Amino acid sequence: MSTLSLYELLKGTSDPVAAGVIEHVVTVDHLVANLPMVSLGVRDSLVYRREKALPAVSKPASGASVTATAALTFTRATSYVRRMVVDQDIDILDAGAAGGMTAARAEAIGKASKSIARTFGDDVITGNSNWTVTVNEVGSAGNTGATIVVGPGHDPRLGPGLIKYTHSGTTVQYKAPGDVQFGSAVSYSSGVKVYSDNEDKWVTVSLTGGTLAANGTTVFTISGGDQEVDGLQRLVVSSQTISSSGTNGDAIALATLDQLADLVTDTGGPKVYIMNRRTRRSVAALLRAAGGATLAEFKSEITPTGQATSMLTYNGIPIIVSDYIPLTESKGSLSTGASVYCATLGENAGLAAIYSDASMDAEDAGELISRGPGGVTVLNLGTVQNVDAKRVRVKAYWGLLNKSEKGIARASEITN
Repeated sequence: MSTLSLYELLKGTSDPVAAGVIEHVVTVDHLVANLPMVSLGVRDSLVYRREKALPAVSKPASGASVTATAALTFTRATSYVRRMVVDQDIDILDAGAAGGMTAARAEAIGKASKSIARTFGDDVITGNSNWTVTVNEVGSAGNTGATIVVGPGHDPRLGPGLIKYTHSGTTVQYKAPGDVQFGSAVSYSSGVKVYSDNEDKWVTVSLTGGTLAANGTTVFTISGGDQEVDGLQRLVVSSQTISSSGTNGDAIALATLDQLADLVTDTGGPKVYIMNRRTRRSVAALLRAAGGATLAEFKSEITPTGQATSMLTYNGIPIIVSDYIPLTESKGSLSTGASVYCATLGENAGLAAIYSDASMDAEDAGELISRGPGGVTVLNLGTVQNVDAKRVRVKAYWGLLNKSEKGIARASEITN
């Protein structure tokens, strides 16, 4: 499978349309441009295993028996691609005034490419599949419904989910669609997070009846949703999160960056920090105040697009800027807080992009203008019915891959 970034994929294409599309993408979002791109072939998802625990090592004396231990433990996880499509209608008369249909179509393709890049860049950080939950059976008597929020990694095609309530001990358990067993029981409280047997799938649950008087199982199905990939905000687990200690959040500190880097123990790819411009400026100020601010704090790069960029680094780790990290986190009087992430980039690491090359039938090949690297496809859909215009489509099937929970970490409620 290909694991090159869009920067590197751009070098290998000789199609001028494809090159133009990717150039528009890589100049819009630095994080998207640097993510390794993993091809799924024509599939719409990738099923993989996450390592959870290693077997214990036995140290027998001479002639003693070797103690058998549990086997290497994995959980099954699934990452999905989502459709990102832009259709644009080009008025034929307006195209003539703009220099001809070829020029007008090129401009439309460029704008569509930028829009797809911005949408995916936003989804990488804030994406939320946001499934619609329908409660089919409410379970035990005294319960009239449930509010259920579904975590990442679920597939509605695998059937219903089950939440089992046990009156003795007032506990709940969860069995996700596709799983064969319930996960561990947890004490019930409104909004409690419950994990399935596959710990990569979870829900939060609030039973309308509260603490119930009898056992019961709530059955629900998921559908619809926002058709977004689940981004970093949803993928980072609590054990990989540094919450602010201050009443009103914390200012960024070099010590916080050190903590983040220490949490990311995965070695499947290069390590990077991901933050917004506000926090990047604050880190630069800390480096200058520390007395080590020379040109060495910047790593100069020339991209395949020919543009020179200066990438701030700390402790040898590059800082990638994402303008899609929101300034909306709140704590105490803080209402404009942000998160800072650390991640390894790679197919077997904390973060990578995935794409599908799902192709058209042979009889539709005449619509194809370009199929570029990273699965970006440009189609000519012809004359618009009842309108004096031509339609062009730019699309990509992109998703996000997180093979290692130890490959991503987050510091939240940063004030600057």
